[in-house]
Amino acid sequence: MVHPWQFQADPEWAAALVIVAVDYGVVVRAFARRGAPTSPWRIASFMTGLGLIAVALLSPLEHIALTSLLSVHLLQNVILADWAPPLLVLGLSPAMVHAAMRHRFVRAVTAPPVAISYWLAAWYVLHVPAVYGFALTHGWALGIEHVVFLTSGIVFWWPVLTPSGMRAHTSLIYLFGAFIAASPVSLALAFTAPQYAFYIHAPRLWGISSLEDQQLGAIAMALEQAAILFAAASVAFFRMLAEDAAADTGVGFEA
Repeated sequence: MVHPWQFQADPEWAAALVIVAVDYGVVVRAFARRGAPTSPWRIASFMTGLGLIAVALLSPLEHIALTSLLSVHLLQNVILADWAPPLLVLGLSPAMVHAAMRHRFVRAVTAPPVAISYWLAAWYVLHVPAVYGFALTHGWALGIEHVVFLTSGIVFWWPVLTPSGMRAHTSLIYLFGAFIAASPVSLALAFTAPQYAFYIHAPRLWGISSLEDQQLGAIAMALEQAAILFAAASVAFFRMLAEDAAADTGVGFEA
């Protein structure tokens, strides 16, 4: 019998989160000394992002995902790829972003065509049953899966949320295109037989069948992704209207 409400020991991720939090604090202090302080809301955003990663990987969610329910594993993926990354990116001040963009590698991976391609590749490749199943039975591969989801989310949101990112018109197209391109993953899981042998044979929790488990996870993933992408697209739309209004200011016929 599976006892769901127990914590899964993952010292590597716990240590990584502590290191990142400390490093972020050092960077915040260094920029403050240079006369570029970080807003409290940005610090709160970054720490909330780290907190979400901890919830995904250091709470009972990890135990349930590794022992019984695909839907909880899909929730982990959503947290790592869609929830935590935008908060981490928003936690970077304009000065931090400017410093990061001095590096050629950062500019390359956050270029919109590269960023969206990496993000979509993560969603498609990592949900292939053979890849997913291998990660569930090999700890090192599962760690790589988590890193890929997290980093793909960071580079995906970078051009949308940073000061050096895209204009509103382009952001709107980028976000809508991402929604259309990523939707088949959750739709395929929602309308097919159970795809992952590991969860077909796993102990069932709360009377949920393997088919219901997959459908529940897929529907939740689709709704979540639609909500966050359309929320971001709405912000981009109003930005676009503001930019157009600013561009039209002072334009008219003279008497």
